[in-house]
Amino acid sequence: MEAIASNHTKTSIRTLFFSVFFTLFGMWSTFSQENEFDKLKSDFIPLPKNSEQKLNDAKLYLENAKRNNDLEKIVAGYEQFITHYSHTKTAISYADSIILLTKNAKLNDYPGKGYLLKGIQLYYNSKYNEALDNFAIANDFAIAAKDIAQQISIKHYIGLLKNVSDEKEEALTIFQENLAFITKNNQHQKDQQQYLKSLFALADSYNKNRLLDSAEVAHQRGIAASLKHPDQYLYPWFLLSYGITSYYKEDYAKGNDSLQKAATFFKTNQKALSSTYLYIYKCLNKQGKNAESLPYLYKVDSIFQQHPKVIFQAREAYELLNIAHKTSGNDAARLSAIEKLLDVDDMISKDYQNLGKKIVTKYETPLLISEKEELLSKKEELITKLEDSNFLSQKTILVLIILSVLLSGVIFYFYRRNAVYKKRFDALMLEYEQKEKEKEIPIIEKIPTIKKAAVGIPQEIIDAVLIKLDKFEKTHKFTKRSYTLTKLAKELDTNSTYLSKIINMTKGMNFAKYMNEIRIDYAITQLKENKQFRSYTIKAIAIDVGFNNAQSFSVAFNKKTGIHPSYFLKQLENQELKESA
Repeated sequence: MEAIASNHTKTSIRTLFFSVFFTLFGMWSTFSQENEFDKLKSDFIPLPKNSEQKLNDAKLYLENAKRNNDLEKIVAGYEQFITHYSHTKTAISYADSIILLTKNAKLNDYPGKGYLLKGIQLYYNSKYNEALDNFAIANDFAIAAKDIAQQISIKHYIGLLKNVSDEKEEALTIFQENLAFITKNNQHQKDQQQYLKSLFALADSYNKNRLLDSAEVAHQRGIAASLKHPDQYLYPWFLLSYGITSYYKEDYAKGNDSLQKAATFFKTNQKALSSTYLYIYKCLNKQGKNAESLPYLYKVDSIFQQHPKVIFQAREAYELLNIAHKTSGNDAARLSAIEKLLDVDDMISKDYQNLGKKIVTKYETPLLISEKEELLSKKEELITKLEDSNFLSQKTILVLIILSVLLSGVIFYFYRRNAVYKKRFDALMLEYEQKEKEKEIPIIEKIPTIKKAAVGIPQEIIDAVLIKLDKFEKTHKFTKRSYTLTKLAKELDTNSTYLSKIINMTKGMNFAKYMNEIRIDYAITQLKENKQFRSYTIKAIAIDVGFNNAQSFSVAFNKKTGIHPSYFLKQLENQELKESA
């Protein structure tokens, strides 16, 4: 837990540093460049691009490469096709061709780059789990080859996947570190497109974390840089994201203006177009233009029917349609929106529920193992050097004595703390055994003991809700999706007021605490009874039992038990060793 807290503190400091830096930069640049920036946006005319001509050129290039049996040029030709068909399934098949061709060939950057390109196209097609698999393979190749450029690109897309799994703060840290590394090592000169991608991801991440002044400065830098690029690379995306920043800053007219311009560029990019329509709706709605705004939500619905990869945008559109029709009293339209929303929720729950855990196991854990091996190698080198030098001087001995005294103090502190934790662990085990015995008592026998407490609710409703609540707990449905009080009430066929009151009076806590408690209880049961479960990381355990991240799980676990999950795991292992001995 100390390590988790330390990492969180470092993350917070880095986030604060970047936020302050961009805010101060913004105070200067906004004053001097705002008019120029607005002029750039209004005067911009995209360079003409003959897509068919580029495709024909790519075909001729590939045919010539195949005639000469030049593997390097064949791969370059396939890359041109991936660029042309980007965001489609066709691009994925060309990436597969690159992997197949280069798997056993001694070619620089390959097959690692092939897996990276395939992962990127899978990400664009919302195949997030498959994208992660390919990024993990590409990362192994990049680490082995010490290919910094590929590692930067992979880390960039891992950050985007973090956004998908709603780990916004971790994603922000990744984009800040990536951009800082690119700038420090002049990578923005070597790979201008990656620089623009990293700058856009950072601007978008500032939006997601509501660091709006920093977002505005990043957008201005991004738009200026993209206009200098020969293809005005990512200009429409910066325009879209800038419109979103304006919406959050409550400048709805400016936001709508930027979004309407962005929409004209996204004729074939359904995900970007859907996001643009969502925020056009929001800007118009905030301006009171309800009739004008509603069609944009139906446009998102129409895109989703043809392109399931816009599932997250569709989900938000159905939520907004539900609210809009509830306000207008259109029950039929509202019912349709709710049914679509429930269908989308089921799809998201099935396809993306474990993405966060997979990022940990497929990317972060191998990365940590690689870093550990590198550090151990450096440690061995240091030990060899120390052995060859006269290290133990008088000053060194004095320092070692001081360190020994300090270490003794630290050991004493941890000894006392562990004694307290051990008592809490033993008490927790007794409580666990008692709860296991109580589980054997049928719920119907427990109901009469709380009749007096539940004032104001008919007894038959209390009985029915408690029986369903007991089933909800026993089937562990709380681990499968993100429940709100309203969603659970609907699932239990009651209303949120009754459910909240019954939980408060029978469980002695509010709904949020109740969900945390049953998830922690389930985690304790699984850790005690399932040996394989104990091999998971804290983060993977957290996601598996229904928490969004390791931090919220650790805080809830410590609050309930008085000990950290890492200590609990260690004590379980010690207990098992004693029993086996």
